[in-house]
Amino acid sequence: MKRLISGGKVVLETGVEERDIIIEGNKIKKIIAPDADKLVGEYDKIDATGKIVLPGVIDAHTHYLLHSRGTTTADDFKTGSISAAHGGVTTFIDFSDHQENKSLLESAKERIEEGEAEAVIDFHLHQTVESFDDQIAEELAEIKDFGITNLKIFTTYKKEGYMIEDENLPGLFQRAKELNLLIIAHCEDEEIIQEKLKDYKAVKDEIKFSDHPDLRPGEAEGKAIEDLAKIALEKDQPLYIVHISSKEGVQALRKARQEGIKIYGETTPHYLLLDRSYLGKEDSGKYFMVPPLREVEDHQEIWDAIINKEIQVVATDHCAFNLEQKKLTSSPINALPGIPGSETLLPLLHHFGVNRGLINYEELTAFLSTEPAKIFGLYPERGVIREGSIADLVIFDPNKEIELTDDQLHSAAGYSPYSDFTVVGYPVETISKGETIIKNGIFTSDIGRGKFIKAKRSSVFQS
Repeated sequence: MKRLISGGKVVLETGVEERDIIIEGNKIKKIIAPDADKLVGEYDKIDATGKIVLPGVIDAHTHYLLHSRGTTTADDFKTGSISAAHGGVTTFIDFSDHQENKSLLESAKERIEEGEAEAVIDFHLHQTVESFDDQIAEELAEIKDFGITNLKIFTTYKKEGYMIEDENLPGLFQRAKELNLLIIAHCEDEEIIQEKLKDYKAVKDEIKFSDHPDLRPGEAEGKAIEDLAKIALEKDQPLYIVHISSKEGVQALRKARQEGIKIYGETTPHYLLLDRSYLGKEDSGKYFMVPPLREVEDHQEIWDAIINKEIQVVATDHCAFNLEQKKLTSSPINALPGIPGSETLLPLLHHFGVNRGLINYEELTAFLSTEPAKIFGLYPERGVIREGSIADLVIFDPNKEIELTDDQLHSAAGYSPYSDFTVVGYPVETISKGETIIKNGIFTSDIGRGKFIKAKRSSVFQS
């Protein structure tokens, strides 16, 4: 059956235009002038009058079914992807951690099997790399041939085993350059963090969540970005910085770009909207993540970077533990970090970005769909509305007002850090591969319909 979306304003690469969209199978067949009455044949018609039609959102940074610190996140691939779909997400990019006694490719295949068993929308993966030697160099070529072209590294979490040692970095950057692999990095300087922790332990009997921003300060983020940027410049290797949280992070990103480094930035809604005062609340564990929440002045620096397009992507770092898991400790030293976010990504950036006049619909689409698709090798099949692309679409009501209370949302975490927020503008229908999977807040499809997407060449290597 053909499908027709009519009456809406469509966000195209050329601007926002009144257009009708014809879908056949899982692809966009035609984009035409509004003349639905002239069409011949049977169509399943979707009335988008008064609505905005957007490309499906790509949440480029999620952690569904994350096994960490002896437990597993509340959101698995099923609940995480259903929650995301309610918010207009039609593709997510998660992570394949390097499993002990397995190759990178074996680890990735195992992760894909987990994802395809439960996900309701399509997904891609970033591959985590924690060390580098000749064996890893060979395995990186296998990963590339398989269709994974992004390598995640950490400059912190040494105790947890995620941090890659400094001496491994030049070799890894060189090999990534040879294979056209993009390095994406969690940037916080481990030495600064450990020094801060040592200083705090010397003067405090108890370290609280409210101390967290001082234990992992913005200077640690800035320093780590600067250090990686030096290697990127030396090796002529592109670099992508995840979840930028601080003014120091923005300034380091800006400086690196001015020095000629091909560097890309990502931030998240919580670093735009939540400040460290939330960590003083009675339920402060709900607002605990890494990097930590910071000052309102950091918000403004990051918003400025968005407005000036110094940051290219807004994602979520969705890592949803439930409240019972969050309350296992009251110390930021060993608490479980992370918050739910996929479902609220589009509504929050629309409300606080578009509604305030900071960005327009084309820019909203770029941050949430087109740029992540280009950077991670999913474009033009994803991230854009054009003839021949996959029919991943969101019917968005710009006037729908929603309180983001815990009972309105669908994460298995059971809470939202934005539960005291009200937004104007919300998805009313999510279409994945031509099929409506969410309509008026109801999931209408099947578990396990989501598939792994192999990446093509990233746009960062095409210019």
